[in-house]
Order: sequence, then structure tokens, then C-alpha cells
Amino acid sequence: MTHHVRIGQQQVPVSGENSDKVVEFGPFKEWVARLDKAQRDRQEEFDVSKIAIQNTDVFGSGKLGFVKLKADVTFRETGKNVPGIVFMRGGSVAMMIVIKSEGCKDKLLLTLQPRVPVASLAFPELPAGMLDGSGNFAGTAAKEIYEETGLSIKENELIDLTAKAYGEAWQGVYPSAGGCDEFLRLFACIKHMPQGQVRELEGKLTGLRDHGENITLKLVDLENAWKEAPDAKLLSSLALYQALKANNQIE
Repeated sequence: MTHHVRIGQQQVPVSGENSDKVVEFGPFKEWVARLDKAQRDRQEEFDVSKIAIQNTDVFGSGKLGFVKLKADVTFRETGKNVPGIVFMRGGSVAMMIVIKSEGCKDKLLLTLQPRVPVASLAFPELPAGMLDGSGNFAGTAAKEIYEETGLSIKENELIDLTAKAYGEAWQGVYPSAGGCDEFLRLFACIKHMPQGQVRELEGKLTGLRDHGENITLKLVDLENAWKEAPDAKLLSSLALYQALKANNQIE
């Protein structure tokens, strides 16, 4: 069955695998809305003639998880095609937790967990998780921190680095805009803890075991964190954190 979505003045056909579910998929609806806004508000001269759903992955709960699609997009003036293959998974949040303890260097909390796509069973990275569609970025971040580290952090303790840097212009940081819609909403949290509690975090096993998570915590010196993990979330967070501090936008 073919469905249609409105982009600008056009009714664009959407066809292919699970197209009925895809047109109701949160990340897809957000993507269509942004294309529509680009045409209407910025009057960009492009046409989307059709969208073909090439593949979908459905989670165990029956919820649509990942979508691969191809959009036929052309510039009106030249008629040239624009690369339109998209791996769609929606946004996620990442949390840079800076731990301060009297008499110690500032620490950064990393998680070690299996990441099969990069052939690692202990990949070092910031705590992170996919957005739940509620639009509550801070709430999702606080929830993910608790699930992955066991630390209870209130929403008002979180600093939204991406919002401070870009306002509402962008949803977050885009790690692979040439092929994926995913954006990273980056948060920071300054946590003051006694040395005893800090030591208890090192090597702690966490994660939702019934969801297949197998996480080990690791503490690294904040000043050397950039050398400890090839994680884009970490490196982007450090860059924004340092730039915002230098610009007196955060303490």
C-alpha cells in the first residue's frame, strides 16, 4: 500500500516495507516536518518526488526500531539529484558526568559495554540512550544515567550543552549527517562525591541485564579523557564543555 506525506506543496508517496508503520514512526514524522519547514520557511528550491522504504527492523515488543529508506530529491533549478539514502533511528542523549572529590583530580565516568558494530566487547563511551519520543531530553538523560551507572541525578542538575551552544537551531550534534538522521543531545553534570563513593564506582557492574545490557563503569581523569575513548559523544561533549566555559556560558 502507498501512503502520502505533505512536504511543501507536494503530496509525496511513501511505499515499501511496513510503510503503514513508517509514516507513524516518530523519527520519520520529525524528518518529514523538517523537510516541510525547509521548503516553507526557507523556500529551498528542491522537490521530493517519492520515498521508498527499503528495510525495517522491529524490536521484540513489536515497536518499529530502525528504518532504511531512499528519498528521490532534486534541485529545481538544475534538476540534479541529491543523495537521499537514509538510515533512520531517531535521536539519542549522552551524559558527561564530571565527578569532583576533595583532594582528587576531576574524574569522568565512562561505561564499558559490548558494541558489536565496531567489533568491541568493552567499548569505552559516555552513558547514553535513545530518546523515547516524549521530547523530554533531560528526563531521558536522567533515566539513562540511573540505568547505566546507578547514580540518581535530578533533571535540574543537568546542563544541556547542545541547547546552550545552538539554541533551537539544531536538535543536537549530528555524527553522520551524510547517511543517518541520528542526533546526539549532549548533557553534562557536575557531581560532588566523597572519595569513598568515588572508589565504589570503579569497576561496578550495571545496566539492565534483562535488556541485554552488560556494563562496567570506568573512571578516568577528566584532563586525559580525550585519550581514553574514541567515542564521538565524549569528544563532542568535551569540545562543547570547554568552549562554553571559555565563553562564560557555564561555570
